[in-house]
Amino acid sequence: MAKWFLSLVLSFSTGIYSWAETPTFSFHMLVEPTNLDPQMTGSASGNYLLYNMYRGLMRFTSDGKLTGDGAKSCVRKKREVICLLDSARKFSNGTAITAADYVASFRRLIDPKLGSLQSDVLFTVKNAKLIWKGEKTSDQLAVFADHPGKLRIELDTDDFEFEYKLIHPALSPLPPGGYLDRKRASEQVTSGPYSIEEWKTNSWLNLKSNVHYSSLKRPPVHVLFVDEDATALRLYENGKMTFLRRVTAGEIPRLRGSPEFKQIAMARFDYIGFGPQLIDKPKIREALVKSIDFDLFLKLFDTRSPPGCPSLPASLMDKVVCQKMALGPAKMIWDAEQDKPKIEFHFSMMGGDDVARAAEWFQGQWKKNLGANVDVKTQEQGVYVRNLKTQPPPVFRKGVNLDRPTCLSGLELFTKGHPDNYIKLEDDKYERLVATVAKAKTEAARKVACRKAVEHLIATFRLIPLGEMHFSVMAKPQFTGWSLNSLNQLDLSTLAVSSPRP
Repeated sequence: MAKWFLSLVLSFSTGIYSWAETPTFSFHMLVEPTNLDPQMTGSASGNYLLYNMYRGLMRFTSDGKLTGDGAKSCVRKKREVICLLDSARKFSNGTAITAADYVASFRRLIDPKLGSLQSDVLFTVKNAKLIWKGEKTSDQLAVFADHPGKLRIELDTDDFEFEYKLIHPALSPLPPGGYLDRKRASEQVTSGPYSIEEWKTNSWLNLKSNVHYSSLKRPPVHVLFVDEDATALRLYENGKMTFLRRVTAGEIPRLRGSPEFKQIAMARFDYIGFGPQLIDKPKIREALVKSIDFDLFLKLFDTRSPPGCPSLPASLMDKVVCQKMALGPAKMIWDAEQDKPKIEFHFSMMGGDDVARAAEWFQGQWKKNLGANVDVKTQEQGVYVRNLKTQPPPVFRKGVNLDRPTCLSGLELFTKGHPDNYIKLEDDKYERLVATVAKAKTEAARKVACRKAVEHLIATFRLIPLGEMHFSVMAKPQFTGWSLNSLNQLDLSTLAVSSPRP
């Protein structure tokens, strides 16, 4: 490990940019990207890179506002959305971005031959679901370039959240030449504030400012591939990184007083799910939920609310409903159950030290309070996700960055047929409650509908929500203009150097 760390530091030091010559903003990714296609990449780590390479019509700011990016405006007229493009925006090769580029991108995303897991963001566009089922062709998707600067989108339903979906990098304009292999990364045309200048496999990549995105002179960006929190922290403290994307709970007491320490509320849905082996064992699931001392968790971990409470922001509901500990009934249920299955608790190593420590805490709770033996197993991210899709374990930990800051975005994860419905929930009442949220026309009605759907979901004992989340980060003060919104999108479009490096 020490040898590897030294190699990493030397790799950084001998990179294309010298700190003495050019102040360079730097952060790390947990996993090295395998491709440059935003329609085929879903991890939050990859999003830090892709969101700065590809920009769509709209942008969601760190202060919770929806504003134009590639579009000057997007206006709804009943079931039609009209977007007027910003003519100042150009691809990184200098060519104009037109409405036809968006049409090509949208139709590519919905094509079942591509097989994108992000295609559901278009499911409320007219003909989208029929195309996804193979009953129509992708050129029949109801998106039209009325002229180079005007995009028209026809919807099948009154999707009141559609404009929020337009912030997704998967809906950025299709670049000339499409998406290239990462071996040709420096040739990739982008629509965002940055493009790739150099990529050293297994080590780092360098980004250069896209001068055709805006007239701002943004500094270069250096991206390291580091999968260990402790290593990333050392790089930050040694001055080899200027932005630390994750401070572990154990380090927060030491770093909280620093002016570089910041905490940002996240719109996520993190949960412990129960897999197929426990679907037909509702009593076992109930005992596992009710045996947890949720309030004790708050004393040991730096979270906004305890497990058992929804991860969705409390502001999205008229009131918050949570699962509660009931140790006596839980022990009686557990002891009465004759056919107790072998229980394994799986999680991804990409979650870092905090996820591993939390998994061991739950394991200890079940051992102490029920006498249950639960094996904890960590897996590499790719293997873990494949297993969730094909054969989910009895218990697993899943964290999901929402694609828009709404209640519906979180609830949809557990609807029938959703690709991320790893708990395999098929509940007609839940489907009706989610539909009520989607149809609610006022904020007050949406909050009530959201709470009712969440209340039903947690009452099924198919999962344990892990409470509201915030991310703890560190940022060197020499750089300004960066922002991190609640969707975990790192925006470097107005990045600037505020002072020379000490």
